Amino acid sequence: MSGAREHVVVIGGGVTGLTVAFELLTGRPGTDVTVFEAESAAGGKIAGHRADGYTVDLGPNGFLDNGTDTRALADALGLGPRLRPAADAAQERYVLRGGRLLPLPLGAGAFVRSPLLSPAAKARVLAEPLIGRATDEETVYGFLARRFGHRTAELLAAPLVHGVTAGDPRVTSLDAAFPRIRELERGRRSLLLAALRTRLRRATGRFGPPPRLTSFADGGMRVLVDGLERRLGDRLRTGRRVTGLQRDPGRDGGWLVGTAADGPVRADHVVVAVPAPAAARLLAPLLPRAAETLAAVRYAPVRVVSVGYRRRDLATVPRGFGHLTASTEPTRILGAVYGSVVFPDSAPPDGVLLRAFAGGAEDPEFTALAADEAVAAVHRDVTALFGPAADPVFRHDHVWHEGIPQYAPGHGDRVRTVLTEAAGLPGLHLCGSAYHGVAVNDCVRDARRAAGEVLAALRAAPGPSVSAGQGDAP
Repeated sequence: MSGAREHVVVIGGGVTGLTVAFELLTGRPGTDVTVFEAESAAGGKIAGHRADGYTVDLGPNGFLDNGTDTRALADALGLGPRLRPAADAAQERYVLRGGRLLPLPLGAGAFVRSPLLSPAAKARVLAEPLIGRATDEETVYGFLARRFGHRTAELLAAPLVHGVTAGDPRVTSLDAAFPRIRELERGRRSLLLAALRTRLRRATGRFGPPPRLTSFADGGMRVLVDGLERRLGDRLRTGRRVTGLQRDPGRDGGWLVGTAADGPVRADHVVVAVPAPAAARLLAPLLPRAAETLAAVRYAPVRVVSVGYRRRDLATVPRGFGHLTASTEPTRILGAVYGSVVFPDSAPPDGVLLRAFAGGAEDPEFTALAADEAVAAVHRDVTALFGPAADPVFRHDHVWHEGIPQYAPGHGDRVRTVLTEAAGLPGLHLCGSAYHGVAVNDCVRDARRAAGEVLAALRAAPGPSVSAGQGDAP
């Protein structure tokens, strides 16, 4: 219809979907955009809880500032002044092994002195420059074992994967989950020598500082979602579950988005930014093979248990960023972030905040425990690591039943096939953590990719064809 504006529907109000909508409004202000979110609150895994002076992130507690995507988004939202890097005191990280917190070595001297590895295992690590490049995809465990030896893989594979995807390192694809590591191997051959060169350049001022975890003052990562919500206004519709997706039989190239509350909504473009299982249900009538692939993506359930203590009630106050647990430890806690060390304003001045995570692909049963049992398990670990402690004065427990997507071998090829099939239906776009990475930076980057596809298509089109109809954003 001449003079009408294009309408884009975004399905899913997590950080990916919200960012898609914001990028569309920024890149083409005349576009009508509607975001449908099934839950009563937007944000997806970026959620928080505040009480008694404690601020807890229930999902990611920040983003690394080595990428421009999330930082650029924050600046565009006017949130730059609220960005806060992790405290200097949080630089050291630990591995829980043999009941002790052992620091990860950050330099050659620390590596030589570290009790984490035996002399024989250290000698095998030093032979890494002699190892050739891989020709095929590998799991994280397989990669570490090949390049650094099985003893190193047994020690570090689980902490590496648990800290990012809560997955099983023996079935997690290095190429899909940690593509930067593969790129380093291909470009530098030796990861060990590349790391040494980087440290030398930083020490001599010829290289920038290492990436730093960054979040937002007075609210944590939820500040980012709140900023996106404010910009979208009533274009964001929460509590609106999308029930179906079909081509508009009355138009060439248009879409009908079925919703229980708003009826069918017409759109020129639809961006599906929901978890893989939900995307599979929507795509099944349209792209059955792609839907079957998405339905096969497994999600690791994750439990986040946060406990707060008075400093005087702990025998030892935690130091550093936190710890990850070696696979040989009897505890069921995958790791913990020492929240009040990383971001001091997340706890009262006399408080200590610890945020433990458990469950994952290897221990999903932990997410079925009663809340009191889960908190008690974390408290036992705190007592074992930091001395006798009084009961926590603050506690919060949250379970993500559909937590983090798992990238099994072949994930990259499967994603490329799914996106190619979706591209065969004009006006359909897919994005989210199930495709190109699970971190906040990855999700924002994927949102910008999808928004770029929509914007390019809108600019190339001869003119808008959909008028604001039933359920369209005002």
